[in-house]
Amino acid sequence: MIVSKDLRIYNGKEFADALQTEMDSSPRSEAKARKIAVKRNLRTGPASAFASKLRNAMAKVVRSKPGAGVDDTMVVVVETPNQAVRDTIRDIVEHVPGIIEARQSKLTDDAIDALVSVYMRTAPNVEVERLLYDSNAKARARFLQEWPGFTSKDLADAAGHGSKNKSMTASRWKAKGKVFPIKHGGAEYFPAFQFEDGQPLETVGKVLALLGERKSGWQLAFWFTSPNGWLDGKRPVDVIKDTKAVAQAAAHEAEDIIG
Repeated sequence: MIVSKDLRIYNGKEFADALQTEMDSSPRSEAKARKIAVKRNLRTGPASAFASKLRNAMAKVVRSKPGAGVDDTMVVVVETPNQAVRDTIRDIVEHVPGIIEARQSKLTDDAIDALVSVYMRTAPNVEVERLLYDSNAKARARFLQEWPGFTSKDLADAAGHGSKNKSMTASRWKAKGKVFPIKHGGAEYFPAFQFEDGQPLETVGKVLALLGERKSGWQLAFWFTSPNGWLDGKRPVDVIKDTKAVAQAAAHEAEDIIG
């Protein structure tokens, strides 16, 4: 079970076990509760009704598809008076199965990119941000906010290339394995740490020769900006002018990927 403020997430077995425990103890506890209620003039109806609804809901979920069992379910319990939080979590949960099924059981770059756009456009409150903090979508949004990027036109202007086709410079550098782009909102952006004085850094090309075919643009972006054990915990971007050290770290990474 995962627990955070106002939120609990059970897998099917955990939730079923909790319900079974409640059901096994309910005759005795309910009888005891009724006795206490008589003495204290309290009502137990709402609590019993709620427990019954939970049992019925769990049974309905488990039997919703042929062959489905408790291990195929997940239960999210949200305890908050904030309607925005409840609505947002409900919308996310409703859409996730469809996204995963449509993308063959995994969130592709396009699906995650769509989540980034949604996240950056609307952040109902801090609680929702906490829920999404560790997600890939949040990581990408944070990257876009912290690390500047160039469009193809920006690169052509910075390099002083006067071609009418402003995308030619970026396309040529990308084809030669000198730079890499990340995709967001249907457009390509080239993280600015790859360049100096409008030209690609040699280090980036060395890394791409080792990892370019094994990692996506976003994976490369995170690799450059994450602490690296082969660099004594430093981020490759922090020592990007030390071509030999960063290239060696990339070589170790490539070995790990190959296995």
